[in-house]
Amino acid sequence: MKAYVLTADTYNGPWGSEIEFFGVFSTKEKAEKRASEMKLDCPDISVVNVDENDVQGYLGGYYE
Repeated sequence: MKAYVLTADTYNGPWGSEIEFFGVFSTKEKAEKRASEMKLDCPDISVVNVDENDVQGYLGGYYE
């Protein structure tokens, strides 16, 4: 079974990044609808398989 994970970079300053998690959805359309409702500037929807151990992903951040 696939799940759709919604995250976005919500940082508003000139330098940096803040990646936030907004939910897990059963369809891409539901994730896109939620991103639209929240008016996210840079949403990212990742597809993952439920109950699999090999799922790993970088959510993001800022390094200088």
